[in-house]
Amino acid sequence: MKELYQSKIQVSNIIKILSAGMLGLKKNRKLVPTRWSVTATDDTLSKFLLSKIRYYQETGEILLFTSEYVGNHYEFLLLPDKFSFEVIEAKMSGSVWNPFSPGTVVMQDHEGFSGRKTYAENVTGAYYSNRLALCEYLEKIKRQASCLVMRECRPEYYAPLGVGILREASRDAFSKHPEKFPSVEEALNQAQKRMRLPVSLFKSRSWLLKNFGKQTRLSRWF
Repeated sequence: MKELYQSKIQVSNIIKILSAGMLGLKKNRKLVPTRWSVTATDDTLSKFLLSKIRYYQETGEILLFTSEYVGNHYEFLLLPDKFSFEVIEAKMSGSVWNPFSPGTVVMQDHEGFSGRKTYAENVTGAYYSNRLALCEYLEKIKRQASCLVMRECRPEYYAPLGVGILREASRDAFSKHPEKFPSVEEALNQAQKRMRLPVSLFKSRSWLLKNFGKQTRLSRWF
């Protein structure tokens, strides 16, 4: 899988090859359900990239990226810190995953520098698709950072289209020039201008924001 990826084979094609049971030793090959193969590919490739990213210098700025596709609105907040990752999804009333409830359903998962040991069972496959897009960007700029992903699943998203569209929406965000801010608050205020829900909904729940800046850095003493 890693060799195919390094040879510039599209992730969507790697997923198909894995699903068809065409990877690995011939005697061990098995057909894999598409949903499993998508997450397995996103997870494996992002871990491969992270094995290098964790050794890179941290970004020196607070960056904000955004994208939107068929009712899925994303804000990616990158903070100058060692790698950590969090996805918070707000599934608005009337959207495909929250068609009847009058309120908003919020799901989240996260990982620290050492990674996850269990499946992201709240956000599920979208977590790994978002992480792969982030890792591709960090590998491109040769830096590491903490990233908070804020997703609004809006009523316009009325039919499930698979996590592949979320990977591409995330890649689209990182293909754009980032907005830069001197503080987290200013970055969140800018994100609020594009979001329908209060950004405080995400801020109050975020594990990453609660921990950002609390650990004393070695640079303080030198």
